[in-house]
Parts: sequence; structure tokens; C-alpha cells
Amino acid sequence: ILSPPHGDEPQSSEEKQMLASWANKPATAIEIGIRYILDEWSTFTLALEQSWGGPDSQIRADYMYQDLCSWFTKSKKPVKYGEVESFLHEVMEEDFQCEAEDGSIELTTKRLMQLRKDVLENKNFDNLLLMWERARRRQGKKVRANAESRPDQLEEGVVETADDIELVEKYEMEQEEGGDRKNNSANTNNTSNGNEGGRRDMETEEQQPTDAKAQEPLVDEDGFETVTSRKQRRNRRKK
Repeated sequence: ILSPPHGDEPQSSEEKQMLASWANKPATAIEIGIRYILDEWSTFTLALEQSWGGPDSQIRADYMYQDLCSWFTKSKKPVKYGEVESFLHEVMEEDFQCEAEDGSIELTTKRLMQLRKDVLENKNFDNLLLMWERARRRQGKKVRANAESRPDQLEEGVVETADDIELVEKYEMEQEEGGDRKNNSANTNNTSNGNEGGRRDMETEEQQPTDAKAQEPLVDEDGFETVTSRKQRRNRRKK
């Protein structure tokens, strides 16, 4: 029997479905929890946002997430606190050139270990459900921020307040006015630009073979194709 996540507060149908899904698939629940914990780790998210790991920062972050998921769900050996903490220190130092001395690695390690214990041993999803709710609120703030700059990007069903509706209506009016001005200008220049556009299309077609040739794979002296690949993930822990 699953306990209510907020004391005696009633659960919504969506929450009930979520809890049932997690109970049937604990490995998936752990993977989701790991993602939420990493998203709430401010030092790590800052390193990712500012590309402390270079242009491959997102790839490095994905590797860390995949390693943690595999470790926490498939390892046949006990997962130890000290090993997880050392792993996070190694990733931050080697992949993101960051020596996190703010205590965030220790806190993140505790949260990861507690997540695994809650899901696998206690069958308790209260903390995971709270993280899910916080993630929804963060996503809502991002949608709102995007809407303020580009109201046309609002997803269906997101517009809920009078401010949202007013924002979208104002944007649509501006787009219509701008579109009318562009159409009038385009009608004036259609005749003079028609022939030039045709010539540009012909020139583009003539240049395509050259561009395609530049993208041909490189072949070395022995006849082998040279392939540029990303750095392979290192095995940071013992299985």
C-alpha cells in the first residue's frame, strides 16, 4: 500500500498513476530521481550552463547521468557512500575543471543514497514525488519566461491567467501589423526582384557539387576512411 505523499492530503489521479508506475518499475523511478537531484544541484547546473567542460559539457553531463543510473540500478555490489562521493568529485574536477568545496557534493551524495534506499528498500516515493512537483514548477517558470519574450511559443493549455491572454493578444496584433507592412513592401518589389531571384537559384545549384565534394570523407594512404569521433566515456568506477 502506497502512503500519501503529503500527510493526509488527497492525491490527484496523475499522482496516483505516477506512484503506481514507480512501484512497478523501481529502476525507472531511480533514474527519474537521479535526474531531478542533478537538476537541483546548483554547482553542477552552473558548470553545465557556463560550459566549464568546454563545448562537450552536455555530453559529459549525460555520461555522468548514465553512469549513475547504471550503477544505482544494475550493480550487483553494494553501492557505498564513499565511492559515490569520490565519483562525483572526480567528474567535477576532470570533466568540468571544478573543485567543489561548498559541500554540495556531499549533500548530493546523501540525496542519491537516500533515493536508492527509499525506492528499493522502503518502497517510499514521497521525496521523489516532491522533486517531481518542484520540477514541474521550474518548467512552468521557464515556459512563462519564454512566453514573455516570444508569446507565440506558449504551449496549448498553458495560458491560464488574464496577463497571459493579454500578452498573447498584444503579440498577435503586433505580428499582424508587421505582416501587413511586409506584404505591401513585397508587392512593390516583386517585379524587380523576380529575375534576380531566378539567377541566384541557378548560381546556388551550380555551387552544390563543390559543397558536396568538400563533405566527402577523408581517406588515408592505406585506403581507410578517417572518422572524427567524440572522446569515449571513461570507466570511472569498478563494476
